[in-house]
Amino acid sequence: MILYILLTILFILIAVLFIPFRFYGQGRISEDIRLEWDLAWAGGLVSVRWNLPAAEEGGPVVRLGPWTRTRSPAPARAKRRQQKPSREPRRRGGWPAARAFLDKQVLREVLAFLGRLWRSLRLRWDLEGDYGTDDPALTASIAAIITFINRNGQKCRLSPRFTEAGVNLTGSIQGQLRPGIILWDAGRFALKKPIRKIWWTMLREGNKDRRNGNV
Repeated sequence: MILYILLTILFILIAVLFIPFRFYGQGRISEDIRLEWDLAWAGGLVSVRWNLPAAEEGGPVVRLGPWTRTRSPAPARAKRRQQKPSREPRRRGGWPAARAFLDKQVLREVLAFLGRLWRSLRLRWDLEGDYGTDDPALTASIAAIITFINRNGQKCRLSPRFTEAGVNLTGSIQGQLRPGIILWDAGRFALKKPIRKIWWTMLREGNKDRRNGNV
């Protein structure tokens, strides 16, 4: 009996982790921001929808099967803690730790992980509008990045403005999120030799500091 219960729990956990969460957003970004987001799981059996800024009559709309509930926006929380004198954090090894991420092997693993993460999201978007910054060189750099990202044939009709700063965008974006795949890729990434050396060194130095009473 206990075995069946454990197998049922395991099956539910796998379902939650590998059934995709699909998300969809649309809106406009100009002088103000108007966005509408929708996150659905298991074909819409569970879904959450919210607007930015929040609607006056309520907050996110949560749906579980036939049951729907609108959550009111949470009131601003008062500060519960009195400010205490902050203790100066120990910065030992900060620069060597940052330098480790500039290693070629580490950069290669980081870029490979980000590439897998990007592909797993299966993003599709349809954007149009124009944008500009106070620096024409920066605007040109943003245009180059957008051209690079847009190589996969997404609908992205964005025009740079080199004479004035501002953003005026409308469109939509959709994709999916599989927590199980992300956790799997993150675990593989953390166990890669170049990455493992970084966090193992940080753990070892942290334990050494605690033993010496420096933390």
